[in-house]
Amino acid sequence: MSLTGLPLILLTGFLVLAAGAATVRFWRLPGRKRLPFRIAGLVAIEVLLVAEIGLVVNRQECFYPSWRVLGGAENAVVAPAPPAGRLDGELDADGTIAWSPPEAAAWHLAAAPLLVTASEYGAHADRAFPVVLALTSGPGVPETRRRAAAATGLVTLILQPTPGTTAPSLADLSELLRRDARVGDGLVLLADPRWTSLAAAWPGHPPVVAGHAPADFDSAVRALPPSLAAPQRLPS
Repeated sequence: MSLTGLPLILLTGFLVLAAGAATVRFWRLPGRKRLPFRIAGLVAIEVLLVAEIGLVVNRQECFYPSWRVLGGAENAVVAPAPPAGRLDGELDADGTIAWSPPEAAAWHLAAAPLLVTASEYGAHADRAFPVVLALTSGPGVPETRRRAAAATGLVTLILQPTPGTTAPSLADLSELLRRDARVGDGLVLLADPRWTSLAAAWPGHPPVVAGHAPADFDSAVRALPPSLAAPQRLPS
C-alpha cells in the first residue's frame, strides 16, 4: 500500500473512527479494567488522528514518497527543479491556452487541444504536475474546462478526438507535453463514453475514468499522484 496513496489515508481514517467508537462503547466498563481501557482508547485515537493528518500532509507535499524513504533505506536528495516548459510564460499569465504543436496535425482532432493549469502552476516553478487528459466531444468541453480551472495540483489537457484519431497517432503526445509544460509522469485519462475504447488503447495504458459528469472529473483527480517537488526526487 503506497505511503502517498488514498487507500492508506482512508484506512487510517476508518481506524480513527473505529477506535473512537470502541472507546465510547466501553467507556463505562466495570471494575479495574475501566481506567486502563480509557487511557488506551484515548492514546489510540490520538496516535491514529496524528497519523491521519500526517498522511494527508505527506500526500500533498510528498515529504516521504515511499516506505523505503520513511525507513531511511533511501535518502531523498535535493534535485534540480524540473525544466521550464516552453509555454510556461503563457500558462503562468492566463492558465488556459490552445496547445498547437506542429505534430498535432497527425492527431486528427476536431479542434486544437486546450491546456488548463491549476492556479498554483505559476507559483511553484519547482514542481512537475500530474495530468488529467480529458477525451471529450464539443458539448462536454465547457464543463470540463470549468472543472479543470477550479482544480488544484494538476494540469488538464482537453482533447476532442474524431473517428480518425487513433492511439498510435498520439504516441508522442506525452513527450511533447513534457516539453511544453512542467508535467510529470502521473497521468489519468477521463473519457466520454464515445472515446473509452481510444482511452483503453492509450500508449502505456494509464488509468481510465469513464464519464463526463463533474463527479467523474473529481474521480480522475483523486486517482492522480501529488505534484512532485524537486527536494523529493530520489536517486536512481
